[in-house]
Amino acid sequence: ASRDAHGAAADRHRSRRDELTADARAAGLDASPESLQQARTSALDARTAAEQLVTALGRRCAGAVETLARAVDNHRRAAAELAEVSSAAERACLDFGNESAGYEERVRAIGGAAEQLERDLASAGEERAGVRQRLPGARQQATEARVRVGKTQTQLDTRETRLAELAEREEAARNRFRDALAADGVWAAAVGAAGPPPEDLTEAFTALTATAREAVGEDAVLGTLQGLQAALAGSHDIVAQRSADILTVTVTGAQGPRPVAEAARDVAERLASQRDLLSEEYQSIFDAFMLRDLADKLATQIAVADDLCRRMNETLDVARSSQGVHVQLEWQPAPDLDEGMRGALALIRTPFARRGPDEDERLRQALTERITTERDGHSGDYAEVLARALDYRTWYRFTVRVRDDGPDGAPRTRRMRQLSSGETRLISYVTLFAAASAFYDAVSTGAERPPVRLVLLDEAFERLDEPTIARMLGLLVDLDMDWIITWPSGWGLSEKIPRMHIYDVLRPKGGRGIACTHAIWTGSALTEER
Repeated sequence: ASRDAHGAAADRHRSRRDELTADARAAGLDASPESLQQARTSALDARTAAEQLVTALGRRCAGAVETLARAVDNHRRAAAELAEVSSAAERACLDFGNESAGYEERVRAIGGAAEQLERDLASAGEERAGVRQRLPGARQQATEARVRVGKTQTQLDTRETRLAELAEREEAARNRFRDALAADGVWAAAVGAAGPPPEDLTEAFTALTATAREAVGEDAVLGTLQGLQAALAGSHDIVAQRSADILTVTVTGAQGPRPVAEAARDVAERLASQRDLLSEEYQSIFDAFMLRDLADKLATQIAVADDLCRRMNETLDVARSSQGVHVQLEWQPAPDLDEGMRGALALIRTPFARRGPDEDERLRQALTERITTERDGHSGDYAEVLARALDYRTWYRFTVRVRDDGPDGAPRTRRMRQLSSGETRLISYVTLFAAASAFYDAVSTGAERPPVRLVLLDEAFERLDEPTIARMLGLLVDLDMDWIITWPSGWGLSEKIPRMHIYDVLRPKGGRGIACTHAIWTGSALTEER
């Protein structure tokens, strides 16, 4: 154990020695014991010398240092006092400058106020003088104002009285309006509906004025009443009386007395019911008879019209002007004809034996709608309704087509507005003559005696030259037509006319009579009357 303790002590010694050696080297000393001992001795000597120096300096410089410290302290206090005095002086100077500026400003303000006061006094004097001048006029205006106030008060009193009168009249009008609404049949006649009038008069007035109404005088009502009495004589008793200052009409029939509006509404309802029954009658008639007989008759008439149009076009094809202008007519279904009726036209042309049930139903429906539309749009008895609805002439339209040859020689169709006035009149007369000729041709077919083919025209051929008139008359000759025509001037002579009597009527200006000469054209010359 002692050996171990000795070893540990040796280790600690070596460790301590190594640390001291390292410190010596770090201090730049030799690590040998002799060098270290010498360095220690030198350090102790230096320390002793320093302590001796400090002691000597303390004895010699302590008084001077203390004196210097007191002087520095005094200097510091004096500098602080000087800075404070300097700051106070600067503040005093600044206050003096501010006071000086304020003083100068007050001096200027006092001077400006005095000048302004003088100006105000002068202005007040002028205004006072002006007021004195205006004072008489102001007094006059005040007097006039008092007069106007009196007049205004009088007007206010008058208007208050007027308002009171209007209020009374309004109340009376409301009472009359209420009594009128309560009159038997008035509300139903005014609004066209049954039921009592509303309690609110404003609501009733709004309902009555919502629709524009034509004013009708009492004379007109009485005149209509007389016609109604005549129409309903023997079945109804018509009585007119006044109720709430309103002329009311009461109709007495099988159902007792009732206002005319209620009676009219009942008649309209029964009429609608009868029309429904009549519609059933229409259907039964069409189903039993009309689909066969009517369709065949219409087909025959349409075929005759087609033939007449063909005859007219044959005539018009040879009636050409000197420029080759001629007319053709087209007889086609009217543009406003509905699709159902257009289909019915094709079915009408189809014989009854060749039509099937579906086609008969479409034809029946189209004709029924046609009759119903005519019945609802126009008044009249059953025969008149059928005559108008089944008039095939209204189902078609004639269209005039003007044709000639273009510059290239090809046929073309021209518009009427592209023609001259002379060509337009020429086409009109040509079309008229062709229609007359075709008509006479149609009626002469199968007749025992041919009709007189006569054309009567008054004031014809206006603005046409004489050669054109001659061509028109020559066309009538070609159509085997006779004519009695008056025209303004010219005779229209042509070798195509075999014989024509000409009466020239002359009336002198301002004269009371006329002169008439008679000449005869023989085809080559004019001769006097024989």
